[in-house]
Amino acid sequence: MNDETKLINISKKGFISVVIILTLLILAAGVVTYLIPAGTYQRDGDLIISGTFEFLTTSEGYPVWRWFLAPIEVLGSADGVSIIVISLFLVILGGTFTLMEKTGGIHVILKRLITRYQERKYVLLRIVVLAFMLFGAFFGIFEESVALMPILIVLSLSLGWDTMVGIGMSVLAAGFGFASGITNPFTVGVASEIAGINILTGVGYRLIVFAVMYALLSTFLVWYAKKIEKQPSQSPTFEDDQKKVRSFDVNGAIVYPNEKTIYRAYVTMFIVFLFLVVGISVLDLISPISLPTIPFMALTFLVGGLTAGYLVTKDFKYTLRKFGAGMLSVAPAVILIMMAASVKFIIVQGQVMDTILYYLAEILSGQPPTVGILLIYALVLFVEFFIGSGSAKAYLIIPLLIPLVALVGYSSELAILAFIFGDGYTNMLYPTNGVLLIGLSMAGIGYGKWFKWTAVLQLITLLLTVLFLIVGLWIGY
Repeated sequence: MNDETKLINISKKGFISVVIILTLLILAAGVVTYLIPAGTYQRDGDLIISGTFEFLTTSEGYPVWRWFLAPIEVLGSADGVSIIVISLFLVILGGTFTLMEKTGGIHVILKRLITRYQERKYVLLRIVVLAFMLFGAFFGIFEESVALMPILIVLSLSLGWDTMVGIGMSVLAAGFGFASGITNPFTVGVASEIAGINILTGVGYRLIVFAVMYALLSTFLVWYAKKIEKQPSQSPTFEDDQKKVRSFDVNGAIVYPNEKTIYRAYVTMFIVFLFLVVGISVLDLISPISLPTIPFMALTFLVGGLTAGYLVTKDFKYTLRKFGAGMLSVAPAVILIMMAASVKFIIVQGQVMDTILYYLAEILSGQPPTVGILLIYALVLFVEFFIGSGSAKAYLIIPLLIPLVALVGYSSELAILAFIFGDGYTNMLYPTNGVLLIGLSMAGIGYGKWFKWTAVLQLITLLLTVLFLIVGLWIGY
């Protein structure tokens, strides 16, 4: 194995392209604060109080010089702790997977998977997609999927596919599950609580949505995988994938004398990770206690990765050196996360977010039901560009929507469905989403390639979700 090649690495070209996009978005956000008058709603805690909006006369736009300081200033905002935690999680992941790669962990785990599923690889693809979608739909697992993405990328290469299929089986599938929320506590759960209805109200229709979206995504990935298997050069990541195939021994030529130790050490780490994620997610569903998942995940990979690495190598210095090298390889992605968060930061600090919500609510209030539900969808799609967090958007938007939907004449359940559609699927499209940036950066894929690859899938998804909303309105959902 080429010791200089890393499974997780931030490509220079991809990094620069995303920096350019985010810089333009930061500038656009700053301009918006001068074009739209400042305003604010009164709040009860995190909840907006409907009917309390008022314009402010003291704000004249967010100062231009602070646009360029926003990536630093955002660390001192309410989102600062979250940004720091996600960044630490990212660099720890870089260290763990680089260590796994250099000590044979990835090779050994994949070797066993391939031996078992070589003749049923498309069945395996559909099973993996289903698993990630179920985790997203029931437990709201999305960010956590990034932790398994590197292994699934190499699995995809081992089975004759490409990096895109690997991301599709993991992060994209989790994102689709998150958006097809069945009991997702961060979208369906929070929105239902605010609306005063049970989380299981209307679950039957959401199950139908989940089944259709699973069929769409899994079929798309199988179709694409077969296409790439026949013509590998058609892959947008073909050249980089060829380097990975040579560097990571995906065909299993290398034999490790301590394979059992390697397998047990790293599989134990992943079992602990999955147990932790599922346990915390179930706790979020059944009790008022809410624990932050990412810090525990970061600790699991930090302690688990170093422990497993030492058990395999018996050389703590080597373990630390490779772990540190992996952390440094993904450190540039932290800049992207800070820049992405700056877009929302400028809009909020410029005090125009509430004004935008007020204008959109005014437009919505006088519309017939069909137009109204689609405008709600559009509203959430718009706010999603600036605020990626599902629960944060719920506290911002749902208090405004519930009184409006009662006036227009359709159910809170339908409004919540429009909310989860708008919140979720674009997580895998908008360049302001931190998880998408992390995933693409780790995989070394430029945003332009990703957008082109997912464009048709996103268009079909948009059409299907619009259809689901209209049908839901017709059947009285």
